Amino acid sequence: MENEQNRRPPLRGVGNKVRDLYNTYVKNEEQVEHFEKQNTNETSSDMSNETVIDSDSAQSESVKRTNELEKENGELRDQALRRTAEMENMRRRFQKEKQESEEYANQRLLVQMLPIIDDLNNALDAARKITDHESLLKGIEMIAQKSIKIFEEAGVKPIKSDEGQAFDVEIHEALAHIPSQIPEGHIVREIQKGYMLRDKVLRYAKVVTSAGDA
Repeated sequence: MENEQNRRPPLRGVGNKVRDLYNTYVKNEEQVEHFEKQNTNETSSDMSNETVIDSDSAQSESVKRTNELEKENGELRDQALRRTAEMENMRRRFQKEKQESEEYANQRLLVQMLPIIDDLNNALDAARKITDHESLLKGIEMIAQKSIKIFEEAGVKPIKSDEGQAFDVEIHEALAHIPSQIPEGHIVREIQKGYMLRDKVLRYAKVVTSAGDA
């Protein structure tokens, strides 16, 4: 019995098994941490590279868009300057044409009036040389009729201001208001003839009006 007990293999201590198990667990934990750390570094590196690429792409796109906007702004500015210059030229041409129109608006009428001046000068020369006042009067009447015809062709006509006619503030201008047997507010006499250019008053007829019978 003693020999059989002596031949049994010695038992390994329990304390050694626990330590081996602990060491195995620690090593596994270290390997897992190392693997996770390595994966984390690789992922961070990839994300950093992607961020740099995206940043460069966005910056390049921003620069490109800025250049396009600057070019478009320059084109719009040039168009605005050209339009401003064109408007200024048109304004100057309009002012010039308006000035010329005002200065030469009566050119045709003045050309027609030149023969009247010639006739008046001839009548004055004849009046200094002749004593036939009847002939001189007829000559002046012809000149007056010729002048009236020229004005009528241009649309000018005299304003009617006969004695006894009702005073019209639209075409008459009262220079005096005197007692008269003519009804109050009516024309007593005409001082200066007035004229109309079609429907517009060129010059008001100057008249004396009645204040009624004193």
